[in-house]
Amino acid sequence: MQIKLFDKIVGDGQPVFVIAEVGLNHNGSMEIAKQLIDAAKAAGCDAVKFQKRHVPSLAVRSFLDAPDLRFPAFGSTYREVRQAVEFSTSQLMELRDYSRSKAIPFFVTPFELNSAKEIDALEPEVIKSASHNLTFIPLLEVLAQKRKPLIVSTGMSTIEELDMAVSVIRKYDCPFALLHCVSAYPTPFSLVQLRMIDLLRERYGVPVGYSGHEEFSAKSLPTLAAVARGACIVERHITLDNNMPGFDHKISLNPADLKEVVTQIRAIESMMGDGKKHLLPEELVKREQQRVSIATARAIRAGEIISSEMISFRGPGTGFATYEINNVVGKKAVVDISEDVLIEKAMLS
Repeated sequence: MQIKLFDKIVGDGQPVFVIAEVGLNHNGSMEIAKQLIDAAKAAGCDAVKFQKRHVPSLAVRSFLDAPDLRFPAFGSTYREVRQAVEFSTSQLMELRDYSRSKAIPFFVTPFELNSAKEIDALEPEVIKSASHNLTFIPLLEVLAQKRKPLIVSTGMSTIEELDMAVSVIRKYDCPFALLHCVSAYPTPFSLVQLRMIDLLRERYGVPVGYSGHEEFSAKSLPTLAAVARGACIVERHITLDNNMPGFDHKISLNPADLKEVVTQIRAIESMMGDGKKHLLPEELVKREQQRVSIATARAIRAGEIISSEMISFRGPGTGFATYEINNVVGKKAVVDISEDVLIEKAMLS
């Protein structure tokens, strides 16, 4: 199960594709956005991702204009707060070009139909679909019809809703991957549900990754466990400072932690192996030192037929292995053999 994301093949037998999700953590600042792109590049991420919303299309007016006092610096209504952290298409184009100058791929998540059309100006190579849009069928259809690789988060959904979304995407022959995701901010360990990675792979037969929302203080343990479980894509929110005001800073990785997580992911990759049992050259010395061979329990004279009472089992493992006992018992000693030595092939006939 593989998919091509930008210039990389992602999936079975390939390195984990790490996405630095800027999301809204730029707080409406182009300067901060560019610093986050720099941080993603410095950490060794494979791509950086932003979000696109046409705020008036997000909800009905009464919802948009309802009081929202979470982030007073951004505004006092939901509309004002959302608008304060929204970039225009031209700003996203500037950030795309900046990302290209830093040699890190750039893509976005469109959150409604207007934005799904506007991102065409960005010439997207890959598109992301957010968890809460899994049942937004008209949006999924628009995205799938672009036939660009689509990464789909699966939080806050039932298995029946997932089946429906996957059938919509497949109808348009769109390549896609799924991200196991829990839409709880932050996600406690008890809700991470890493076995969903296996279920998604088995049920849908596509590459499966992990989008983590654990609190920064969790040291990314769920993310690393997901990689060990087989996640081939990792998406994590990033921030310059976990104490900044805004939507997702508390569940994000700061630049130092992001770099450490990428380093740890690459280390886990090196541990995975090929799933085949090999006798490694590095094991041979220990094998010879610690395995058990067939030895003499007493002195044996030349001409004697060796019986089971004459042998014992001792290290090192350089003689007859214990499972080769039939090559020893019943054989004739051709030389005198001392007590408590390994029996060698040349001693027998």
